[in-house]
Amino acid sequence: MEKTCDWVIHLCTNGVCDHCGETETGFHQYICNAHTHGMDKYSHLDFQLVLNFPPEEIGRILNTMGHRVRHGERFKNGDLISGIYEDCDVRLTTFDEDGRKVLRVIIPDKYNRFPEDEGCDYPYIMQGVDEEHLYHKEGIRI
Repeated sequence: MEKTCDWVIHLCTNGVCDHCGETETGFHQYICNAHTHGMDKYSHLDFQLVLNFPPEEIGRILNTMGHRVRHGERFKNGDLISGIYEDCDVRLTTFDEDGRKVLRVIIPDKYNRFPEDEGCDYPYIMQGVDEEHLYHKEGIRI
């Protein structure tokens, strides 16, 4: 698979921004907003991941999806995708991200439960919430 990417990944998470020096503290623990920009050149929705994995893993997942699109695959809401992990499929679900539609990569917990399944573990259950609920807000309970 080609190594170059003609899209970008933005990773918004708690911590100090290396670029601007501002501090973000609004995300729930283990949650982020990582998303691509540039899939539109392939007439495809961008991708999003909200589990705060190490940046290398976030990049691996989102770039793998981008490369698959570049090589002709097309994905839609509800698709189960194999090949990201050896022991489970991931699912794509359409969400709004900053006013645009994206395909969120939903990863099951260690018991292979998705967010809507009873007993889904935190933080995996948070993958099923709208963007506004990824942040701390008074009255939001997880």
